[in-house]
Amino acid sequence: MELNIIHNSFEIETLSGRRINIEQNQRNETIASVKKRISTIYENDGEIGNDGHFYLLHSNGKQLNDDDLINESLINNSKERILVRRNRYSCFIEHMINEHVSKPWLKWVSRVLCVCFSMLLIAAFAQISFYLPHARNVPVTLQTLGIFIISSLLGWKMGVSTIVLYLLCGLAGAPFFTNQGHGVAYMNGSTSGYLYGFIVAAFVVGYASELGSDRVYFFNWKSTLLSMIIGNVVIYIVGIPVLASKIGWSSSIKFGLVPFLVGDTLKIIIATVVIPSIWKLIAYLSNRNIIIKSQIPLDFLSSNEQNK
Repeated sequence: MELNIIHNSFEIETLSGRRINIEQNQRNETIASVKKRISTIYENDGEIGNDGHFYLLHSNGKQLNDDDLINESLINNSKERILVRRNRYSCFIEHMINEHVSKPWLKWVSRVLCVCFSMLLIAAFAQISFYLPHARNVPVTLQTLGIFIISSLLGWKMGVSTIVLYLLCGLAGAPFFTNQGHGVAYMNGSTSGYLYGFIVAAFVVGYASELGSDRVYFFNWKSTLLSMIIGNVVIYIVGIPVLASKIGWSSSIKFGLVPFLVGDTLKIIIATVVIPSIWKLIAYLSNRNIIIKSQIPLDFLSSNEQNK
């Protein structure tokens, strides 16, 4: 397969939309050679890395093989491009730490500080509440919104660590839960299942972000919207049975599910917009947009078949 390119540079684009220009190294350079150079330059980049686990695609979705060639020539102002993709990504915070912090011990300090700050942020979100017109007696807090955003930005390891630390602090007496709740009684109460559900939700949302869902809004099975919906459902799956053991299934659905559906939908929408937008903003501001600025005609696949 041959890729026809104009100029001596080409452009690749990451899942978040970042683009960079890379000079062509030689005539008839192979994709394998390009990948090796990219991995060397962007070894600390969470969307590429130097582990060789990324792959290149044409914008029409066809994966480029290592022995495919990049040849000079052809189209200017083409909208076609090369995409770089991974099966697993670094979360946003890990990506920023690797990019801006070089010493290993400082990276660990940065992670610990992020977990502690995120825990305090969730505690603050838990104290913010509002009422919706359909359920004026049931306050809706921003607690789950904070959990969704933080778990997505921190990934599953730091996300779960944040929630566990949050629960331990509340258990120890810190007024971190809704309405400044805290203590053993609160952790064993009728709504305690939702708290434990936060741990599972943090894992689900954080793990999904490391699959790339945090960089995509809606239209993909790996999307922020889908991961938020699953995370919210998980909280109910864990929380409602605990509530039902105290007040019965009928009442648990009536008081522990229905009044919160509208509020949870709003929070899911907010998280779905905010999280990918952070990546898009970084991509917009970045001077290192990850695309190998090349112009590739749509018929390059068929031309390759003729060459083989």
